[in-house]
Amino acid sequence: MSGTIVAYGLSTEGMCEPDPLARELALFAEAGCTAAEISLQNGFAVTGGRVNVAEVEALAAVLRRFPLRYTVHGPLGMNLMDAAHHDLHRAVCRAMIEATGALGAGVLVVHGGVWERGLAPEEVERRKRMEVGALRELGDVAARHGVILALENLPPLPHIPETHDAWGIAAQVEAAAHPQVGATLDIGHAAMMATAKQQDLSASIAAMAPHVVHLHLQDQFGRLDTIRLPGAGEKLAYGTGDLHAPPGWGAIPFERLLAGFAPRAGTVMIYELAGKFFRFVPETAAALRRFAGIIGTARQAA
Repeated sequence: MSGTIVAYGLSTEGMCEPDPLARELALFAEAGCTAAEISLQNGFAVTGGRVNVAEVEALAAVLRRFPLRYTVHGPLGMNLMDAAHHDLHRAVCRAMIEATGALGAGVLVVHGGVWERGLAPEEVERRKRMEVGALRELGDVAARHGVILALENLPPLPHIPETHDAWGIAAQVEAAAHPQVGATLDIGHAAMMATAKQQDLSASIAAMAPHVVHLHLQDQFGRLDTIRLPGAGEKLAYGTGDLHAPPGWGAIPFERLLAGFAPRAGTVMIYELAGKFFRFVPETAAALRRFAGIIGTARQAA
């Protein structure tokens, strides 16, 4: 394993309740993972912007049963650029930070901002400043709970009209300038954004690299959702959308991209495998072990 990657594993996908969570973590540990990302958005740890203490304690008891390092994924709908619901997003994020700390997890993944298409440039910039301000405030909360916030780059999808590309995420983290605020790089999402904006994928990854404290891998083809396909199997057949497929099923050149990648020391690497592919957890864990040894090797050779 490279010095920058301290642990690797998969994200949970089912309901984040004690029994199904234990089954998933047992599967990961048996496959040789050293980390797991807890999909807290799939559970009941936060209700109405407040921590559900009893539920968090029940989940923490499960996590203590396994020799894994933990990170947490926050709500998929969290959007610190949502002007109409800004206070509620901040409240939910504060509660998620508290729950993350109580679970003994070191990173909370927060989705980057989303905004409506056609907004005036001045309004977009105002909302970006709003997100930066919230990240600074929440970074102070995170510091009190021993948590790092990791702003994730999102893909261009039909329900995500406008969002930060890799350079945009880097700019937001730089503007926040807070020791508890970093970035989550999702290479699959970056591939889709590179397609949408005709960007160089390697360059976009390099733009985020200095800020990355958390890494998401998942295979796909970088193709946009431009065909009406009603089922997940059909999307896989056409190779469109955010597939979260097993390694090798898509077209992401992980070995080449990771060899030139240099995130911050202490980064945790997580493979976000869709739950329908969980029979491939052992193969995915084996690929992660290999990837962990590849990261940064091109830079080291230079």
